[in-house]
Amino acid sequence: MTYLMLHLRARRVPVAASVALATSACAWLSWFLASDARQVGPPLAAVAVMLACVAVSVTLAGDDEALDRTAAFSWPRLRAIHLLAAFGLLLGLFTVTLATPVQFGPFGFVMRDTAGLLGLTALGAVILGAQRAWFAPVCLSVIAVFWGGPTTNHGLQILTWMTQPVGTTASTVTSIALAVIGTGAYVRGRTSLPRTENL
Repeated sequence: MTYLMLHLRARRVPVAASVALATSACAWLSWFLASDARQVGPPLAAVAVMLACVAVSVTLAGDDEALDRTAAFSWPRLRAIHLLAAFGLLLGLFTVTLATPVQFGPFGFVMRDTAGLLGLTALGAVILGAQRAWFAPVCLSVIAVFWGGPTTNHGLQILTWMTQPVGTTASTVTSIALAVIGTGAYVRGRTSLPRTENL
């Protein structure tokens, strides 16, 4: 078995990809059955992207950071490639629906939410550990779904950036900031799944 396959299995990538696919498919199917609109509504689209990013969160660290550090290669480079691949996978997962009767879109909306939420998830993995990286995306999604929608209030645009219309300056800047800060912290930082210590 090649190193790549071992790495993917150690980081639980196949399981994470399956969960991301399943959650997005369920969101797509529910909208297809319940609505006549061609485009998935912003709240459901934001939640679908969030769930996919939460699925990816478990791949952001190995079970043993000390063992990871013994590897003779550049972790910052590998982490950057890992995040870039995750971004490409999730973006492709949602944009492929543009060719179906129901679509996650527009493209700018999906790209903004995927970049921002993945960056937030990576930041959570650094601060809280990969096992708890879901906390911030989930909490922010709940706020965005219940209090989101088009608004001229800049504070609300920032807080509910995931559900704002494409082109809203505050939501775009917030997404970019989260993507850059989260990626930078993850690439340069250290994270691992919390372990239970024997007393």
